[in-house]
Amino acid sequence: MDVENLRRQIPTTQQMTYLNTGWEGPSPTSVVEAIRARLDYENQVGPTSSDALESGKEVRTQAKEAIATLVNAAPREILLTENTTEGINIVLNGLPWQEDDEVITCDLEHPSILLPTYHLQDRHGVKVNVLPFAPNAEHSAIVSAVEEALSDRTRMVFLSHIEYSCGLRMPIEEIARLTRPRGIWLMVDGAQGPGHVSLDLRELGCDFYAMPGQKWLLGPDGTGALFIREPMVSAVQPDRVGSYSVKEFDLSGSYEPETENIDKFLVSTTSTPLRVGFLQAVRFISDIGIGEVTGRSAALASSFRAELSKVEGVEVVSPMDGPGCTSLVSFAIASADHEAVVALLWKNDGILARRVRYPDSIRASLAFFNTETEVAQLVESVRGLAKGR
Repeated sequence: MDVENLRRQIPTTQQMTYLNTGWEGPSPTSVVEAIRARLDYENQVGPTSSDALESGKEVRTQAKEAIATLVNAAPREILLTENTTEGINIVLNGLPWQEDDEVITCDLEHPSILLPTYHLQDRHGVKVNVLPFAPNAEHSAIVSAVEEALSDRTRMVFLSHIEYSCGLRMPIEEIARLTRPRGIWLMVDGAQGPGHVSLDLRELGCDFYAMPGQKWLLGPDGTGALFIREPMVSAVQPDRVGSYSVKEFDLSGSYEPETENIDKFLVSTTSTPLRVGFLQAVRFISDIGIGEVTGRSAALASSFRAELSKVEGVEVVSPMDGPGCTSLVSFAIASADHEAVVALLWKNDGILARRVRYPDSIRASLAFFNTETEVAQLVESVRGLAKGR
């Protein structure tokens, strides 16, 4: 991998040490140029001209095919969305819940998991079982806890693929082997997945996987995708209804609902320029090679964890080794105000990281475009802050 060449294509990396891809990745110039070119094109030919409309449909088709190829799914199982949370809400609000059904999740989750499940609790009387997990929990302990929590009321297990709070990669494949034979839905928040780790949704075994375009894929805001395993598409009903939700209708109030086509969840006009940017971002990552991308970021993260563990007064919160490790690394400085530490990293050294509130820590996202020099600088900056400098 020619890291310096790739960095030249990502202008943000020339201005700072960017360690916040887990929130939002810096887009390559090619993504921004693709968006701009599409905007110029629509401005010239008219956004509703036949050429613009037809090419817009082709963009949507190509984007679905590109993301499907990246995650090993069929395009008919992919819905283009505006973000991960939209995909989560489509599934949770479209399934046939009954009072006293149960959803199992955990305490390391993002509000975009916890709050939609709490909404089910208020709306349908669904019980939410929040399991406590250590941020560096072993896979065997997680699987055992989930298995023990399963009951005849369990309708869904809903977990992140990679916990945003600590980078813990969850044993989704093993959990799928528990849920599938029991007819329990398995929903996965993939906010930290695509572009971060290699994905094979056939092997993963989940029923639903929601993902963003703007994080590790380095695409624009307002883009993402939802995977629904083909046999489950008809089980999820649109909570918001538009023309894509029906096959036909008439003015008497009669209509035939669409059931099998995943595009039934589309509601209204979306931004083709943003879809073009999303497509270009997926192509950018795919052209590098997802194996190359994930291998490099994992190596940087491993080095960072090892060096950071030697710093007095610093605790690595994330898993140190094993299958739970990813390129998200959270750490805590004894007796420190972590919000203030994040501000000082930026002010003093131009290092952009983020604070996580639970577990209270600082999170660094090590992406393929980061360098060994940046990792070393971060370690030294943290060392100085841990000493009170």
